[in-house]
Formats: sequence, structure tokens, C-alpha cells
Amino acid sequence: MRVDAFLADSAEVVQGKIYSLGAGWNTIYVRQFPAAHRRLSVASTVHVPFTATNASHTFELKLLTEDGKEYPIGVRQNAEGKAEPVRAMGGEFTLGRPPHLVDGDEQVACFAFTVDGMRFQSPGMFTWVVSVDGEEATRLPMRVQQATS
Repeated sequence: MRVDAFLADSAEVVQGKIYSLGAGWNTIYVRQFPAAHRRLSVASTVHVPFTATNASHTFELKLLTEDGKEYPIGVRQNAEGKAEPVRAMGGEFTLGRPPHLVDGDEQVACFAFTVDGMRFQSPGMFTWVVSVDGEEATRLPMRVQQATS
């Protein structure tokens, strides 16, 4: 499956289309570290071949550091009420074959994940990794660095 993805200040999926603001960047500038970035979104389209419709698929998004370690995207409470890091986002999706779909045509699934208040302890290069059905489909590099002025 082909996957296209981009970073944006904000993105959402409405009626099967991605609506975004401030799209097409790859660097976050901060005044000092540690830093909290107000909001960022990762949006993507998954092009599902005709032969892969009517089947369940998984979508996963995670963030890696430049040395390949998973970087926490956020924090959530576990069953005991303790904070634990969130290291991936995603879920399952299925695209059917609507009556108007021409035999052989692909379907497109749109996704948008927004992270508010993401924390960065130090500057560095990060990579958003999008996987479909457990296989890496695309990577989005993202640098976090201190502003010079």
C-alpha cells in the first residue's frame, strides 16, 4: 500500500478528506529546552488496492529519535491511574467496495493525528514512522532546534 504523509500545525479528517492548516514543514524552532510545542499534526493518506478492500488493516504512527529509540508522544493514565507514556497511535480500518467503485480502482483512507503540548527535552532529529499492517510505509523527518534570534 502506498502512503503519503505530511506534518501540519493542525489537521482533521472530515467526510473522507483531510483539512489542514500550516502544512508542509519539517522543523520546530523553540526558545529554550525543555520545550513544549503547542500543537502538531501528522496527516496521511493510505492508498488501498482493490484487492485489499473488504479486509481489516492496521495503521500505526510512532516517533523515533535519531538513534532509533521510540520517543513518547504523550502521556495517559493506566488502569491503576498512574501516568504512562504513549509511544504509538493508530488502530484498525476497513475499506469496502461501494457499488460505484470500478473493478481494479483503489480506495483512499485518510488519517490525521494531533498532539497537543508535545514535550522535547533537547534538540535533535526525530522521525515519524507510519506503518500499515505491521510494515513500515513511510517516514517523515522532523528536526527540533533552538531558535537563533
